[in-house]
Amino acid sequence: MTNKQNIETLLLGWLDPRDNSVHNAGVSFYNPTYGEYILKIDEEPSEKQYFLKPCGSENDRIDFRMELVVKKKDGTFLKRQLVGRGYSDESTSGNIFVNYGSKFKTLVLYLNN
Repeated sequence: MTNKQNIETLLLGWLDPRDNSVHNAGVSFYNPTYGEYILKIDEEPSEKQYFLKPCGSENDRIDFRMELVVKKKDGTFLKRQLVGRGYSDESTSGNIFVNYGSKFKTLVLYLNN
């Protein structure tokens, strides 16, 4: 059982690479039991569940996969579907950059300020 008071809230942002502007995209919570992040994206309906988890590494780069929970018509879990890929390395200052949703914006999970 997880103590909710110890769960850290992390910010999500949309980074526009054309002018490096950042706009609020929502929040994320780290789940240490499964080693993944739960994403609450403002632009998405609240019933959609997104997860971000590491899936590999090479040198100083960590690769991530973003998954959407797909449910049956009755609302029960069916599977997780890959909807985006991300990475963290020296160029991202330790934050996680995710290619998801738009070619003009990058979803960023801010682990460092």
